[in-house]
Amino acid sequence: MIRDDSFWISKRRELFPATASVNLNAGTLSPTPIPVQDAAARIRARQAAEPSDFLWRQTETLMESARQSLAAYLNAPASELLLLPNVTHAINLAIASLHLEPGSEILTTDHEYGAMLYCCERYARERGWTLRQAVLPYTSEDPNAYVQAIEKAIGPKTRVLFFSHVASTTGLVLPAAELCALARARGLTSVVDGAHAVGMVPLDLARMGADFYGGNCHKWLMAPLGAGFLSVRAELKGTLIPLAISWGWKHTPEEREARSGEFGTKWHFASEFQGCTDHVPQMVIPAVLALRASLGGEDALFARVRELAQFARERISALGFTPATPKKRSGAITAFEFPNVDQREWRDWIWTQHRIECPVTKAAGRTFLRVSTPWYALREEIEMLMEILRSPERFPPVPKP
Repeated sequence: MIRDDSFWISKRRELFPATASVNLNAGTLSPTPIPVQDAAARIRARQAAEPSDFLWRQTETLMESARQSLAAYLNAPASELLLLPNVTHAINLAIASLHLEPGSEILTTDHEYGAMLYCCERYARERGWTLRQAVLPYTSEDPNAYVQAIEKAIGPKTRVLFFSHVASTTGLVLPAAELCALARARGLTSVVDGAHAVGMVPLDLARMGADFYGGNCHKWLMAPLGAGFLSVRAELKGTLIPLAISWGWKHTPEEREARSGEFGTKWHFASEFQGCTDHVPQMVIPAVLALRASLGGEDALFARVRELAQFARERISALGFTPATPKKRSGAITAFEFPNVDQREWRDWIWTQHRIECPVTKAAGRTFLRVSTPWYALREEIEMLMEILRSPERFPPVPKP
């Protein structure tokens, strides 16, 4: 069902407090809808009233409900799904659990999120691996161009292919299923950073076939901050080493699928239970998904964000800014070639001067303006950004070479 602007505007007013600011940066974090905040508050009240009972007896039911809901949404077995604080935790867990010989290579791309590159660099340095980046033809509309670029870059020592499903730099949507199939055919372990994909583009983890797939639920899915996951192929579950050792650590491989008594299976318990921590953001995932269904479901939401992305592409392009995100390989992030401004200075300037969140990113020696268009964005807000872009001489100064 196609929804017109009046529907989305009414839902925005219903689900979010009124604010004078503009959020064109769902790629970092979306606001939490009021019904989801209310669901979290109800769970926190239970936790505050009977804390030990909540931890020992209520947690497993709430976590399992969330796991089953998210697993169905992702089309992934709940038995292979860990609920974690965020994708950073997920990718660190995956990389830390790789069992590679010294001299092995992790192949990644030149459009990866900096923090995850740091993660790979750290373990590569400690364990005698190497890290190499394939150059992506990032403006190509042809999915085969990306597969061919990465296939060409695979070397005799490559053992792992690590890439972002949706590049945080430009919003480029890579052909993840094809790249995972390439990795499998070449005997490589695939590790996919799905930080931006969940809730922005259709996602079917069973079809994709990644060995490890990490994601965030607090961006486009609009869960509270602190909800992420890692999906692990069944054959690799036994390789995981928790980043923090707690009560789930001492068990044999035969015990991993047994119930823990408090926290899913012992495999889930080992990586999810890190002492007394806050799992409420993960527990409200069923409420998050129910809210999306009330908005018309996935097809309606995907259609809405694509419509807004196309509007932003057309309007900002008309000002002379070249789109860096190929139209056929995009979701709800559209990047534009941009002057080489200081990222933080631009970000803070546009916020303090205009109350607009819209960041600048950098990759492959280029600078980009990254515009997110979540379903709750308004065309008038994109027009507000355009008013600023009409006067580039007012931007923060461009750094000297």
